[in-house]
Amino acid sequence: MAIELRMLQMDQTMTKGKIGKWLVEEGDTVTQGQPLLEIETDKVVHEQESPTDGVIAQLLAEEGANVPVNALLAIIGAPGEEVARVEADTTPEPVEVDTTPESQASVQPAQPRATPPATTVPPKASPAARQLAERLAIDLTEVKASGPGGRILESDVQRYIDLRGPAPIEETTRLKASPLARRLAKEHGVDLISIVGSGPDGRIVRDDVLQASAAAAEAPVMETPALQQETEVIPMGGIREIIAERMTMSLQTNASVTLHTEVDATAFVELRGMLNDKLQAREVSLTYTDLLVKVVANALGEHPRLNATLTDEGIHLLSEINIGVAVALDDGLVVPVIRNADKERLSEISEQVRGFAERARSNQLTPGELQGGTFTITNLGNFGVDAFTPIINPPESAILGVGRILKKPVVHEDEIVVRSMLTLSLTFDHRVIDGAPAAQFLQTVSSYIQDPYLLLV
Repeated sequence: MAIELRMLQMDQTMTKGKIGKWLVEEGDTVTQGQPLLEIETDKVVHEQESPTDGVIAQLLAEEGANVPVNALLAIIGAPGEEVARVEADTTPEPVEVDTTPESQASVQPAQPRATPPATTVPPKASPAARQLAERLAIDLTEVKASGPGGRILESDVQRYIDLRGPAPIEETTRLKASPLARRLAKEHGVDLISIVGSGPDGRIVRDDVLQASAAAAEAPVMETPALQQETEVIPMGGIREIIAERMTMSLQTNASVTLHTEVDATAFVELRGMLNDKLQAREVSLTYTDLLVKVVANALGEHPRLNATLTDEGIHLLSEINIGVAVALDDGLVVPVIRNADKERLSEISEQVRGFAERARSNQLTPGELQGGTFTITNLGNFGVDAFTPIINPPESAILGVGRILKKPVVHEDEIVVRSMLTLSLTFDHRVIDGAPAAQFLQTVSSYIQDPYLLLV
């Protein structure tokens, strides 16, 4: 009996996932637990595995597509089984999703389409929304926006497609090609229109593209001189596109304010050196970020308003102090979370941060390690940055930016001396936190840095 492969919900906030890359082709034999495709969420790239042994009968989602939770991705049949081909799943993106992977998306009834008002001003829309609308020849003025400031999101375009009914004839007669064939055609520069498919119902498959590519390579090519300077275009896809959407949403939604303060970190530097000398035999090496996680966790315990999130119901003061630590990657960044950081020992925090960094750079972080944060620390000190304006990581209400530690001549106890100085940058949501409480929190953080031995009490 044929088995359906559907988009899993990999964390409680996930509503859709992007098909990064298919690892199999129609007709391939697969085993239970074998990775079938890569799914990109707003937190991590995840491999979805086969739930059973069998043969890939049909792939229903193309690479690059944003697919709602529980939408149909593929059909897996038994060896030799005749499986009827099905149309691509049109389950609309859910407005609310249960916390279990098999939750069903809620379907909204189609509403009569209102005639868009005449205007010469193009509607505001995300890059992904414009790309999807352009590909399917959809007029964005007909799409109802749900994003901040009346911005049309990709999910709005998808919902419009789901609610409008059958697609026009020019869309239903689009070229039939497997996702792998489309990717190979793009990589080899092959025009799919020129290929006659050998798959079921004339579907273009992998071998068709490879044969066309080989034939094209044998043909003589006339070189045409470039008429203008060439530029490199970096596609806005994967993690980069997700970061762009989330950071834009943060700036458009939050009433962000940033406070800067310079702190005498001389004792902070001395404490780290002393602790590392003591811990050398245990092969533990504390970083400044490790110490700052403990500092911030203690300060949040004294200032719970900074450990909060805003919903339609109001301001929620969170009982757990879960510190996210930003980790830079080649193509973006991720923010793994140290849970109950206020209850962890420094050596345990150091071990977690080091493990997060290693797994992040090898793409081995799990979705559970990237969710549930209540406050974020981002440290650019290693890059020679003194002060900056960090952007709040939704749905959190504040983020602390950390600059480099720099020796400077300062006045200390009425004398000009050289001290190790550190600049902190706190961005907070003014809808949740007023300026004075935010400044008091920053003062508390500063006091722990100036007198870090309080951390040992």
